[in-house]
Amino acid sequence: MLAGNAIKKIVLVGLGLACVASAALAQETAVLPFTSKSPAARRMAEDSLTEYLDHVQQPEAIATLRKAVKLDPEFAMGHELLAQISLDSAEQIAEQRKAFLNRRHASASEQLVIEWYQDAMDDKLISAITKMNDLLRQYPHDKSVVWMTSWWLMTQAQFERAVAVYERSGITDSPGLINNMGYNNASLHRFDEAFAFMKKYVAAIPGDPNPQDSYAEILRLAGQFDKSIEHYRAALAIDPKFYSSQYGIADTYSLKGDQVQARKEYEIAFKNFPLAELQQIMWQTRRAATYVREADYKGADKAFQALANYAHARNISQIEADTYRQMAMYQPNTKQALMYLNRADAALAEGKNAMKTAIQQESAQIQRARVELALQTGQMATAHAGVERLTKMADSSGDKLIEQAYHGAAGAVAFADRKYDDAVSFLEEDINNPLSLQLLKDAYMKTGNKSAAKRTSDILAGLNEPTLEQALVVPAFRKCYQDAACSGNVKNVSVDHMHMQ
Repeated sequence: MLAGNAIKKIVLVGLGLACVASAALAQETAVLPFTSKSPAARRMAEDSLTEYLDHVQQPEAIATLRKAVKLDPEFAMGHELLAQISLDSAEQIAEQRKAFLNRRHASASEQLVIEWYQDAMDDKLISAITKMNDLLRQYPHDKSVVWMTSWWLMTQAQFERAVAVYERSGITDSPGLINNMGYNNASLHRFDEAFAFMKKYVAAIPGDPNPQDSYAEILRLAGQFDKSIEHYRAALAIDPKFYSSQYGIADTYSLKGDQVQARKEYEIAFKNFPLAELQQIMWQTRRAATYVREADYKGADKAFQALANYAHARNISQIEADTYRQMAMYQPNTKQALMYLNRADAALAEGKNAMKTAIQQESAQIQRARVELALQTGQMATAHAGVERLTKMADSSGDKLIEQAYHGAAGAVAFADRKYDDAVSFLEEDINNPLSLQLLKDAYMKTGNKSAAKRTSDILAGLNEPTLEQALVVPAFRKCYQDAACSGNVKNVSVDHMHMQ
C-alpha cells in the first residue's frame, strides 16, 4: 500500500527531524504554561501532573483536575489534561470538546496541544503529528510535554519513537516517565532494558505500590509468572487497596494456565475493588477470555454477551462492537461467527460515546476479522474485497492501528495466495499481533528463511499479553513448539486460530 506507507514514513521522518532540532531551538528551562483566570485552578492542574507523573496516582489526579475545571470552566488546558487521563469514555469526549471550545482563553502553546489532540480525535493524523512536533521543538525538556508526546506515541504503537523522545529530553527524575519507558521497552521485547527501568522506578519511590505492580507486569510479559505474582503481592502488602495488583494476579494465573484460580482472583478483585467503567470492562473481558483458554465456548459466550449487554445499555458503541468482534473470533461455527461480526458492525454504526478515531480503529479490526473468516471458509473473493476496503481506510487515515489491521489482513490473503514474499512484507508490519506472527513464521519458512522463522517462533512462544488473540494462538503454539513429538517438525507448526468447522 503506497499511500499508507508513504504517510507513515513522512510521520516518522518528521518526528525524527523535530527531535534532532529541538535541543537547538528551545531553551533547557522552557515550560509549557497553564493559563487560567483562577490561580487556584492553575495550581491544581500543576498538582495533578505531580500526582500523575511523579506518584502515578491517576484517580487523585483526575479528582484534582475535576476541581480545577469546576473553579474555572474556561480553563482549556485543565479540560485537555482531564480528557487525556480520565478513565471514563464519555468524560474523555466531553472534556476534549470543552478544551477545544475554550482554547481561545489559552496561550498559543496550549492551543497547539489542544489542536493536536483534536486533530488526532478527528483522524487528521498528519496535522496532529505536525503540531506535536512543533510543541516538542518548543518544549523538548518539559516533563508534561515529554509525557504527552511519549504517551501518545505509545498509544500509536510507535514504541521506538517514544523511547527516543524520552532519551533526548534528558529527564531522569520523573517516576512516571521512567515507568512509561519500562513499558515501551517491554513492548519492544527489550526486557533487560525494561527491568533496568523498573529497578530505577522502585528505587525512586520505594514506599509506593505502583513500582512493584509495574515490575510485576513486565515480569509477566517476560514469562516469569511466579516472580510476577510475588511482586504483585508485594504491592498489595504496601497498600492492600491497590486494586490493579489483585487484577494483575488474576491475569497472571490466566496466562500461567490456571483458569479456575484466575477466575477466583478476578472475583476477589471485582468484589473488593469496584472500578471506573472502562477499567471494569477491560478486566471483565479478560475474565471472559479464561473460558476461551479452556475451550469452554458456551461459558465464553455467556460472559462476553453479558459485557455486550452492559455496553449496549450504557451506549458505549465501540466497546459493544469490540466485544462482538471477539466473540466472532473464537466461534467453532462460521455462521455464528458471521452473526457476531454483523452485530459488531451494527453496534459500531450507532457511534455512541466513542471518539471518531476509536470508531474507525474498531471498524478496521472488524473488517480484518471478516477477511480472516473469509479465508477460513475459502471465500477468496470476499477476502480480497475486504483487503481493498482496509486499503482505503489505511490510505485515508494514516492511523498506525488501522495500518496494522490492513497489513495483517493483506498478509493473510497474500499467504493464502501463496505469495509468500508479499506476505512477509505485510506481516512484518504487524508483529505485535499473534495471528500475524504465526503466519509470518510460516511465510519465512516458505521463503527458506529458517533463521527468521526460528526468531519469530521464539517471539510468538514468549508472548504473554492477556488478550484474546494470545489465548487463541500462543498456548497451543507454545505447547507444540516445545514438544518434539508434535506434528513431526516442532519448529514449523501452525495453529488454526479460528477453530472453524
